Amino acid sequence: MGRAGKTTRRPPRRGHARTHEHEGHESAAGRPRIGQKLLLRITDMALDGDAIARHEGYVVFVPGAIPGEEVEAEVTASGRKYGRARLLRVISPSSHRVAPPCPYFGPCGGCAWQHIHYSEQLRMKEKLLASALGLALGAPVPLRPAVGLEDPWGFRSKVHFVVGRDDRGQAVLGHYAAHSRELIPVEECRVHSERGNRVAFALRDVLRRRQVPPVSEDRPGSGIARHVVVRVSEKSGEAQAVLVATKRTFPELEEVAHEVTAGGGASGFHLNIHRREGPMVLGSWTRRVAGRERLLEEVGGVRFLISPVSFFQTSIRSAEKLLGVLLASIPADRSPVLDLYAGAGLFALPLARRGHRVLCVEENAYAVDDGEESAELNRIHGVRYLRGRVEDEVRKLRRATFATVILDPPREGATETVLHGVARGLRPARIVYVSCDPRALARDLLVLLSAGYRLESVTPVDMFPHTAHIESVAVLVSGRRELEDGFQQAVESPRGPFTPRDHLTPHDDFAPRERRRGPRPHRNPHGHSRKPRRNR
Repeated sequence: MGRAGKTTRRPPRRGHARTHEHEGHESAAGRPRIGQKLLLRITDMALDGDAIARHEGYVVFVPGAIPGEEVEAEVTASGRKYGRARLLRVISPSSHRVAPPCPYFGPCGGCAWQHIHYSEQLRMKEKLLASALGLALGAPVPLRPAVGLEDPWGFRSKVHFVVGRDDRGQAVLGHYAAHSRELIPVEECRVHSERGNRVAFALRDVLRRRQVPPVSEDRPGSGIARHVVVRVSEKSGEAQAVLVATKRTFPELEEVAHEVTAGGGASGFHLNIHRREGPMVLGSWTRRVAGRERLLEEVGGVRFLISPVSFFQTSIRSAEKLLGVLLASIPADRSPVLDLYAGAGLFALPLARRGHRVLCVEENAYAVDDGEESAELNRIHGVRYLRGRVEDEVRKLRRATFATVILDPPREGATETVLHGVARGLRPARIVYVSCDPRALARDLLVLLSAGYRLESVTPVDMFPHTAHIESVAVLVSGRRELEDGFQQAVESPRGPFTPRDHLTPHDDFAPRERRRGPRPHRNPHGHSRKPRRNR
């Protein structure tokens, strides 16, 4: 998934924000007019999931088509370098075309590939990832087969609906149409967990009964209820419901909370405040109104305590697959690991339980608290957290020693500060990069390869079936033999480069540091130097 909960952000670098315009450079000699009907042969698929055809050399994107098909389409947009067309009929269907089971597929923008057989979806993602990386790096990449789900339906443990209003002013739940802010009301979502759907629509029914005014057309000043977010756990049976609203209190709040937790199936109900316009779902202020504070989840045999605004994977089934790929990419040798953009510890806790000593860096205070309490719950002692911006903490750790560094940045990728700090400062023997955007991965791999690393493997992991979203795990190893030999000696040392000691700072746990100058910051009993927690 894109990592919406992660807070380390930066503007895209020059050349990063690529659109359709960069995917076709043919002349506009055959540029059609809007409304013109065309007979097209679909030749390829774009990274955003739209099919690609050419009309007299002019690139046309046709959502809903499949490579190899002949279709009739009507032009809806005609730009200088490319156009878009609406699929009218399939003249020669692909053998991979299937009937979408969702009644909202097409108008709803949640899924783009329900009409394609799942095995073909995986093959297409392999091809798209290999093409994007190979084009950027100038050579074929060591791509492994895509890791998919056994059942690509009902896989989303985290359920999200936009709240809108119908013609009678009542609350409705839905998703936005593709390339639009038009709300498509729905009564179910086939990719969501069934329990998550039930809790979400139970909350909608409570909002209707209590006459809580919904926001209209995503304008925060037009109502109170804005989004419904539900996370369910397959292992514990718990469900966590969040109402994203525009007011911190309203007369019906307590009644809504009571009904949702008493009879609506939720074990905890939270209120999140988000008043700004834009695509972000959650705001910065959240409080528990009723029920449990955290959801108990389990991945890879490790139990996790998850707060509503703490980043955790949307699909637990997919998270199990992703974790398996990552664990297989790191030698089980008890070597020290640095986990950057660590979230609540999805990778760190299983690694620490396996015997590694793991230092986590994460900016989100809720995620840090969740990770620390989850480690205590599992009695895992080989993991430590640093709360702070990854850019800042990497600079402070430049003299530390790690055999492996994990990078799991937001969708836009890691900053140059982080990439250079890892590849040229820390210089680990192994870098494991978890990416949710092939373009960002390609750009960042160029930086790491130029620093002397070699790309060992890239494994696509299908976190979101029926979409063009491509998650992948790239493994890079140092090209410097002396570095690998040095880290092997550190691993074989009785103490190794990291021995957890409660009376030292997290930095000192990994390597000796220069004597500090100036006053020491305030420390809590765990040894962390922490900023005051912001009220969220």
